[in-house]
Amino acid sequence: MQEEFNGLKALILKDNPSAYYVWCFAHQLQLALVAVAKNHEDIAMMFFVTNNVVNVVGASSKRRDILRSKHAAKVVEALNVEELASGQGLNQETNLKRPGDIRWG
Repeated sequence: MQEEFNGLKALILKDNPSAYYVWCFAHQLQLALVAVAKNHEDIAMMFFVTNNVVNVVGASSKRRDILRSKHAAKVVEALNVEELASGQGLNQETNLKRPGDIRWG
């Protein structure tokens, strides 16, 4: 399976040299963030608090709905004062993403 995937990646890169393999970049970014968090207590605490907020808000439909409505109001306000651009493919995120498994080593 891995060989087939690598073959597909090679075909895409051959057809379009400016294509970028996103999963690898995301994995490299995660590893870099983990390395920074290991060395800086404030950054590690920020990730810990962010993870807890996502878990608390994500565990309740009512909390999620409140967060969505407040966020929607802020987006409308930002659009009205032209702080935020609107268009196809922009501002489409509608839910909280759980953090991936973090390898603290």
